[in-house]
Amino acid sequence: MAEGPTRHALVLGAGLAGSLAAAALSRRFDQVTLVDRDDLAADVVVRKGIPQARQSHLLMGAGARAMEDLVPGVLADLRDAGAHFLKAPTEVAFLTKYGWLPHAPHEEYVVCCSRDLLDRVVRDRVLRRHRIDLVAAHDVVGLLGSPTAVTGAVLRSRGAGASRTVTADFVVAATGRSSRVALWLHDLGLPQVPDEVIDAGTAYVTRIFDAGLSSGGRPPAIVMIANVTGDAVGGVLLPIENGLMTATMIGMRGSEPPTGDDEFLAFAKQLPHPGIADALAEAEPVGPARGFRGLANRRSRFEALPVWPERFVTVGDAAAVLNPAHAHGMSVAAFGVAELAAAIDRMGNAPGLARRVQRAVRRRSRDAWDLSVSDDRRHPQVLGPRPGPASRVQNRYADRITHVATTRPEVARALVNVIALAKPVSALLTPRLLWAAARGPDQRQRLEADK
Repeated sequence: MAEGPTRHALVLGAGLAGSLAAAALSRRFDQVTLVDRDDLAADVVVRKGIPQARQSHLLMGAGARAMEDLVPGVLADLRDAGAHFLKAPTEVAFLTKYGWLPHAPHEEYVVCCSRDLLDRVVRDRVLRRHRIDLVAAHDVVGLLGSPTAVTGAVLRSRGAGASRTVTADFVVAATGRSSRVALWLHDLGLPQVPDEVIDAGTAYVTRIFDAGLSSGGRPPAIVMIANVTGDAVGGVLLPIENGLMTATMIGMRGSEPPTGDDEFLAFAKQLPHPGIADALAEAEPVGPARGFRGLANRRSRFEALPVWPERFVTVGDAAAVLNPAHAHGMSVAAFGVAELAAAIDRMGNAPGLARRVQRAVRRRSRDAWDLSVSDDRRHPQVLGPRPGPASRVQNRYADRITHVATTRPEVARALVNVIALAKPVSALLTPRLLWAAARGPDQRQRLEADK
């Protein structure tokens, strides 16, 4: 490793991205401090600092593998804690606007559990296995340093209200979708960071249910993808820990789901298929329905700044927020931290490291960003740039491949690989898939599916 100051690293935010970042830094820094606004020692069901934790979450297999590389043993911990590892599309029912994907045997998988369980399991293993100091119940007020280098942060206790400065040789901001990184950088003397926003007005309403299954049973896993050019409603039903399942109703601008408990099942009955509503009809609700909005795609264009301060990197939702309907956020966070870990292993804390990592974080989020915004831009009431000619051609091809995938298992596997971020979007442009798209759906299989 290149020589350089490697004494103390500071991570702002102890969610998934922050915990992974702390693990990565602890391999090369003598001391790592992990800061979070919530009282993580308290026995709370939902962290106030992560309000979206109440909603359904899917961790793609590619993201899970990246997490395991960063924190060996964490996937076994998740299994032991009750998370479900489901082969996709073998054990997950995907309904597209053209019909169901076939339950084709495939090695790709998704991880289903509550967001609180996932964050807690990852954080507990990181803190148990690495030399990390946890500073909970503290807000981050701002950064220390100058436009050319960050040297620490100012923290304020949520209890006592007292402020203190913490100096560090490297700082990672993993402060989530409500991050104030752009403001902090501006306070250091850098220009305002421009944002890129694509907002289709996606809204979630989620409720937890007791599936009432006998020991060893598992609730179904159903994903009904919203048709952004049609009714723009969808739904998700996923098994989580302790015999529970989480159901989320999804709507976009003009078709938002209602937030009332009594209206939840009624909305489920309006979905394109009765599968979710039927599963919920006999289930017992556990707690109220909870809504969540503000689900736009947004990324900060840090690359537009004339300089990037040394010793500072931002990861996870603090760098790019994706519409969670595509279930890519946690995987993208793990990919970004993996880039940080690899760069530090190669370069240490050498000059230029931070800017190189920040560019890599953006690069690793590109496929997920393109998949999300290319779909959301098609919604008639989207706020943001409309798709250009090239995007419209890409969308037509994506529609064709999705249609073909409903009747051809080999195409379904390839499509799931891309949706799950296991393969790049370019993997859908192989000669074999181009030929499948040209041939179109297998009409014999379509007739069988329609029976």
